[in-house]
Amino acid sequence: MNLKNALFELKEALVNHDLRQSEEAFIHELENKNNLRSGSLVFYFNNLMILSMNNIENDNQNLEDTKKINRKWTKNEIDFMFEYIKGRQEEGALNITEILEETAQLLNRGYQSVNYKYYSILKAREKKQAANQTVHQFTTIAHKDVPVTSVASIKDTSKTPQTNQIIPAEDNDLLDILSGLITNVQQIPSINLNDMLRGLYQLTNMALQNQEATEEVERMKSTINLEQEALRDRLAKQEQQLLQEKKRNDELQIEVSKLAKEITAFNKLGDAAKIQNLKTYNQRLNYLIDGFGIVLQVGS
Repeated sequence: MNLKNALFELKEALVNHDLRQSEEAFIHELENKNNLRSGSLVFYFNNLMILSMNNIENDNQNLEDTKKINRKWTKNEIDFMFEYIKGRQEEGALNITEILEETAQLLNRGYQSVNYKYYSILKAREKKQAANQTVHQFTTIAHKDVPVTSVASIKDTSKTPQTNQIIPAEDNDLLDILSGLITNVQQIPSINLNDMLRGLYQLTNMALQNQEATEEVERMKSTINLEQEALRDRLAKQEQQLLQEKKRNDELQIEVSKLAKEITAFNKLGDAAKIQNLKTYNQRLNYLIDGFGIVLQVGS
């Protein structure tokens, strides 16, 4: 696998607007070419598209504002950085300095900015993780500790052997449903409640990110389509104008040709004939009428 080559080729194609085929086909071709898992480049493609659009907006602002403002880190850039580092390390790349340099090039940022942001976030996460491990302790909830509202439907088990009870979630109250779910999951030894909830949380975050990225891509597509349509209209109008100008020039050439023939014929006359026909030829030379009906005076 070669995630680095795939992403740099993908970025170059986006910057140069060199997508000679559909987005799906281009991504699929890059994945096959670099032996990557199918669909693994979709996340990077969406984020690079958003980054490219943000860079255009920043460039426009820099042209309008004389004061240079440092570009703030976005959530998409942070997610892109950690996902790329993880992917490169899974491929076997161990030099974090080289990986951060590659990340800086992909994000159009300086190496120092990427390096500082990466280690700052790592430090904050480690501090938060240490605090959670020290303060919070998760224990299994016994039946007697479950809120009354969530066990109201449990039958009396004092006369029968105790077994694991599945708490029905018949009520529409969200707290009751969640409480019953937690109790049921904790009674299954093979399931870690914390890991399950953390996984669900990450999945929802990824779903929201993909939704935002998809909306941004669709808005960008719409903008590009409108610009292309306007360009086609301008080209069509220019072509029509050129055709009209060509037609007018052709008609003027015909009129000038006629006039040249009359002048040649007049010059071939003898002196007496020229004097006799001078008035008639003078009237013909006095006006030149073009194909649009405009009278141009050429002599008095």
